[in-house]
Amino acid sequence: MENCQLEDSVTFSYRATHEIPADSSTIARTEGEVMTVEECLYGMMVSSANEVAQALGEHISGSLESFAALMTLRAYELGAVNSHFSNAHGYYNPEHYTCAYDLALIMREAMKYDVLKTIMGTERWEIPPTNKHSETTYLRMKHPLLSNAEEMKYPYAVAGKTGYTPEAGNTLVTYAKQGDLDLICVVMRDPSSKATGEDSVALFNYGFQNFQCLSLSSAESIQQNKEDDFLDDDLLRLTSSSDSWCTLPAGMSLSDLRSEVILMGGTEEDSALAARIYYLGDQEVGRIRLSAMPVEERIHLEPVVRVEPSRKEILRRVYLGLPLIYWILIGGGVVVLVILLLIVLFIRRLFRQRKRRQEQARRALNRIAE
Repeated sequence: MENCQLEDSVTFSYRATHEIPADSSTIARTEGEVMTVEECLYGMMVSSANEVAQALGEHISGSLESFAALMTLRAYELGAVNSHFSNAHGYYNPEHYTCAYDLALIMREAMKYDVLKTIMGTERWEIPPTNKHSETTYLRMKHPLLSNAEEMKYPYAVAGKTGYTPEAGNTLVTYAKQGDLDLICVVMRDPSSKATGEDSVALFNYGFQNFQCLSLSSAESIQQNKEDDFLDDDLLRLTSSSDSWCTLPAGMSLSDLRSEVILMGGTEEDSALAARIYYLGDQEVGRIRLSAMPVEERIHLEPVVRVEPSRKEILRRVYLGLPLIYWILIGGGVVVLVILLLIVLFIRRLFRQRKRRQEQARRALNRIAE
């Protein structure tokens, strides 16, 4: 689901079709056969076809060893740290192991894909003729809670997968849903397929009867009316932008929980400024992300009417320590002084020119008299 498209073509190699245990569950694919990824998923999940698991592994990673390493890495990223995979089909290998908790984590991630929910909940399916098979291949699921294989079909079962090896015994992973409560059940090392079904039904009935799933949004709306220790300013309020859920024992309510807010920073990748964590005793049972409510939603602002200032108000405005009127007077005085200075200079120039002409006329008269 994470590495290819459903319509991609998968070609079965010699290794995919021949390097499987003799007692393997198969749908008789042969070397060179071509199927789509979707058809392979139905063959692998409905009929437990081991050659199909190998073909998909080679299609994604190029080799079975690389695909096993990818499985281990992806499981570790999900928190399944007690698992190590050495092959794609699950047959015994000393270095191939997992646990119930890890299988539940992997199943939870798988159930995020509606396509996988459908495929892993399909009781019967048909693969159309291929380049190597001229006839339709009919598939039938043997999951005891999703089919009538053991006559114990469970009404709330949605999807699941069977498993068996002589060393591991019978294994069953099932996802079931009743109302708002989703449960995943993992049963390992049971003596028979029927026993896995009986144990799973008993566990599911216990879970559905004794637990409930509640939305934290309703609790968050109540919390918004209370003051948090670090939110002293009434202008700052945090609100949930998405819903979150918690699982509680039947009969309890959200009011039985205590909560605290932790700051998260609000980065570009994660816009949440904080998170409210809900506890039942000392056990965290859920958390909801919080973002800052926009200020305009918290404060009612009257429309602003722009009023032009009067002439007196303009003249009284202070610039560089003095009212504007003073600067105007100072400026006016400077202008007047400059004008007076220019007038004085002009008059002095006129007197000098007049005196020069008189001197020149006197010199001329003296030359004539001589």
